Amino acid sequence: MIEVKYNINFKKALKELESNKLFETVNEGLSHKVAETSSRFILEGKVKPKLSDKNPRKKKDANARPLFDTGNLANSLKGSKRGITANKPTGGGIPYRSHRESDFEWVKPDGHPVDVPQREFIVARSRGKLLIRGTSALVDKIYKEFSKKFNKLLYKSMRK
Repeated sequence: MIEVKYNINFKKALKELESNKLFETVNEGLSHKVAETSSRFILEGKVKPKLSDKNPRKKKDANARPLFDTGNLANSLKGSKRGITANKPTGGGIPYRSHRESDFEWVKPDGHPVDVPQREFIVARSRGKLLIRGTSALVDKIYKEFSKKFNKLLYKSMRK
């Protein structure tokens, strides 16, 4: 007969599941990959809706990408313990907002209003739904990697 002993301490595992610690762990595990994937999504010009033919940038360059004027947004997306952060637009640019309720009306310096359509650019899930249609393979890969790391973390903390 083989006898197996485990030294399991659930108190340490429960510490990992405290709300603040869990929030930081999830953000640390997911936000870097989500920010990197979202940045690549913008750089590849996959953000929808596409620029209209009336857009001055589209008139100058037929391949102009939405949310990519200076590259500030795409290049500034970073993941941290607090979540995903990005630099604010500079030079009087149109403020970008992900996941806002509706289109955004922006007023140019000369006083003319411009309707800015809502553009989703964060590649993730919220309440079980994809934030951007057609990104399920990317999101599933990120979440699967995180799930493995999180399970290892819980296992390690219980075994200590």
